[in-house]
Amino acid sequence: MSRKSAAIAAAICVSLSAAAFAQTISPSATAPVVDAVMGAAEYSYTVSYSGMRFGAALSADSKTLYCALEAPTGGWVSVGLGSLKMDGAYMVLAYDDAGAATISEETGKGHSHRANATKKLIASSVREAAGKTTLEFAVPAAGFITGTGLKSLIAYGKKDNLTSLHSAYGAVEVPVDR
Repeated sequence: MSRKSAAIAAAICVSLSAAAFAQTISPSATAPVVDAVMGAAEYSYTVSYSGMRFGAALSADSKTLYCALEAPTGGWVSVGLGSLKMDGAYMVLAYDDAGAATISEETGKGHSHRANATKKLIASSVREAAGKTTLEFAVPAAGFITGTGLKSLIAYGKKDNLTSLHSAYGAVEVPVDR
């Protein structure tokens, strides 16, 4: 990664973390409904960046992590977990092509990604409506939440595929309160 790219990524991460400074992911008695509709109060943590809205929440026992991403696109959306860069991140990529949903679990490899052999999704849903694509999913929290934080990536592209370049992206470091 060039120094310029690294500086931009760091600035994005700092701005997203600062924008949501007062918020944390905390266990919730009411789990989000994984239906590709990001409700206003479903997630204990939300942040907006570059037209995207990202949400995260923990189950009451802190064993399940719920994530949501809403983006201004008719193409793909993606949430990466466990890293602030693509390389090594667990990624969920999804799109809705005229009602035919595609959701793929992948691992970042350099500036690309490939399908995972091991599946972690507990539940997932994607929907395109009114010029936006929304992805919601649940995974085991273990391995993604470390210490007091969750490292994540958000991105979207303009095409209904899993390989085209992103139109916008950001790195989000989320504080966790257990």
